Amino acid sequence: MGVEITPEQTALLITDPQVDFLKPESVVWDHVGETVEENNVVDNLVKLRDAAREGGIKVFYSPHYYEADEYDSWQHLNTIDGMMFETRMFDRAGSGSAFVPELLPDDNTFVCAPHKQLSGFWSNDINTQLRQRGIDTIVLAGMSANLCVESHLRDAVEAGFEVLVVTDATAAAGEEALQAAYTNFGFIAHETATTDEVIPRLARKEPAPADD
Repeated sequence: MGVEITPEQTALLITDPQVDFLKPESVVWDHVGETVEENNVVDNLVKLRDAAREGGIKVFYSPHYYEADEYDSWQHLNTIDGMMFETRMFDRAGSGSAFVPELLPDDNTFVCAPHKQLSGFWSNDINTQLRQRGIDTIVLAGMSANLCVESHLRDAVEAGFEVLVVTDATAAAGEEALQAAYTNFGFIAHETATTDEVIPRLARKEPAPADD
């Protein structure tokens, strides 16, 4: 069953469109770079952003960054926290937390408060920002597939949103992690599709696929 995309009720939600996930100068590029490049993630995110603008659909960013005192004072780090803190990933004072130049926010972009854990539905204001604007359907993309994207997906579904995940507008720390995310997207999301399949629907040039 295809997700219905209407401009009044749909948002394109992009998680972590930032240098430390999407550019070679990232502090974790040796982990994520191969699949970012294989999937042409930056280009696909730009295409989705542009199509959303064309179709009158709002774009939301759920960014991830930390302040200096958080690196020093946090005491209960899980495995991914430990990796990020060791490399000072998403350091608010550094260039890695910046939005990639191709995806700088424009007047159709709403930047939410930073999420400090994997899901913005717990640690930032994404749920409020979407609901206050009448959004009940999310087209989800960004980084990284088996972490922040999957966590946003799970919580969005639990919160009652319909979610379409764009499978080639994300990447992960290796092919195994990416394939694990794809498997879970198939179980949890209301629909999965590629960038090329989603663009005409965001731009309002093609209807959703017919029900089986």
